[in-house]
Amino acid sequence: MKFLSLKNLLYQHKDDILQRMIDRLSRLSWSPYQEFILRTDEGQQRLNIWVNLVAHLLEEDVEPFLMDQEQVGYYRAVQGFELDNVSQIYSIFQEVLWEILKEAVVRERLEQFNLYEEIWKLNKILFQGYKIIAKSWLKTREEQITEEVTHLQELFYFTREIIATFELEEIGNRILSKMTSLFGVETGFLAIFRDQRIQEIYSYPIRKQFNNVMSIMEKTLREGTSLFIDEGGDIHKEIDQFNLKRVVSIPIQVHGQCYGVLTLDNHSKGFKFRRKELEFLYQFINIISVALENAFILQEIEQNRQELHLLTNKMITIQEEERRRLAEDIHDTLAQALTGIGYKIQFCKELLKKNPKLLMEQLDVLIETVHHSIDQSRELISSLRPDLIDTMGLVPALKHYISNFEQETGIRVDAHLSKKLNLSSEVSICLFRVAQEALMNVYKHAETKSVEFVLQKEDGDVTLAVADNGRGLDTSQGAPWMKDQNKLGLLSMKKRVEAVGGTFAVKSEINQGFRIEAKVPITLGVSHNAKD
Repeated sequence: MKFLSLKNLLYQHKDDILQRMIDRLSRLSWSPYQEFILRTDEGQQRLNIWVNLVAHLLEEDVEPFLMDQEQVGYYRAVQGFELDNVSQIYSIFQEVLWEILKEAVVRERLEQFNLYEEIWKLNKILFQGYKIIAKSWLKTREEQITEEVTHLQELFYFTREIIATFELEEIGNRILSKMTSLFGVETGFLAIFRDQRIQEIYSYPIRKQFNNVMSIMEKTLREGTSLFIDEGGDIHKEIDQFNLKRVVSIPIQVHGQCYGVLTLDNHSKGFKFRRKELEFLYQFINIISVALENAFILQEIEQNRQELHLLTNKMITIQEEERRRLAEDIHDTLAQALTGIGYKIQFCKELLKKNPKLLMEQLDVLIETVHHSIDQSRELISSLRPDLIDTMGLVPALKHYISNFEQETGIRVDAHLSKKLNLSSEVSICLFRVAQEALMNVYKHAETKSVEFVLQKEDGDVTLAVADNGRGLDTSQGAPWMKDQNKLGLLSMKKRVEAVGGTFAVKSEINQGFRIEAKVPITLGVSHNAKD
């Protein structure tokens, strides 16, 4: 009768044990840990390592197994697997080992009474390994919970602080002060992105030069994704490609809108920044996005309030000037003409008795005076609202106005006008007034001899663009009318276009010309401008 050795059994049947454990795992209820062991290369490799380590236990090689279980407890907790699922390996191994042991005894007629000591020893070590893995798992989960509580506290205090701040520079300083401290980096940068360009860059500690991070911030904006620079200076999109980073650049986005870029720079050496840190930073990014969005909304409200105040004052001034001009025109034309007509009628009454022949001549002169007065009245009315818009449409009215403009100013207008437009009266008069104001601005300010004028239909919108190659002006620091009240004509154009649901844009640089563009939705349905 042969005596069975558990150590030999483990070595001889190691592959069989591994396969039977896999079969038993596959029959259990699904769990993320089961998916990890059966469906990933890492999981298969880990199971194989575990069986190999167990096979060496009876050779007094216990320490590697226990150290491995401590690490496994840590990693499985970090990966989010449940302890009950992780510990199933122990019970499955014991079931498989007992099954193989019974088969060997029956098949080879072996005596197993000498196995009790080896079985007791193996179970003792396995139980010790189970305790270590459980202790490591629980410790790690406790640390994770503590860390998450700390993170929530950081988020809470940061949110409470940032939502009470509405001035953009102060928001930037608070964000960068917090981020540099939280992630232990030398410098933080916040680039504010508006109107398709970087408008402002804040740094903490304050720097005047941003050359070392400018390129990655611009690349982050273009690609709309997070970027990382390793210690060798190479740029990556995948955070897991290396553990230490010198620069981390994250786009600040909310509701599909990008408001800027947050960049953390530790240029002297790399700093630890992995997926866990990235996910933590993203939580702050969400709060930062909302804070910036609120700040921009408040800025727009304040700017609109100031624009309304400026425009109201300007409209009152224009109204009074227009009244004065009309009064002078009426006095110089209609009033004098009517006075002359009155004298002429009185003279005709006298001629009726004294000289009927001369009366007819004077009546002819009187008729001419009346016709001239009628023409003057039409000119005054046309200056208030061009009758061509009502009778023939916007395009003929613009052609007439452009022709007069060229004759009066000597500025050549290169006009490109759509032949057919079906616009409402409200949109037509809006675009006509914008065209008037834009061309007069060219005459007064551009110091140029030519201007390009475009009116065209584009995908349900009508676009009016007026561009010159004159002296231009600086628009990099915001709306020009907020700095110079002589530019309120631009503001009035903007408000006119917005009042009919359109958008108004200005593009200019010093000595690089000036361009305005008004885009208004075309009103559907038949309008009085069908003749266009």
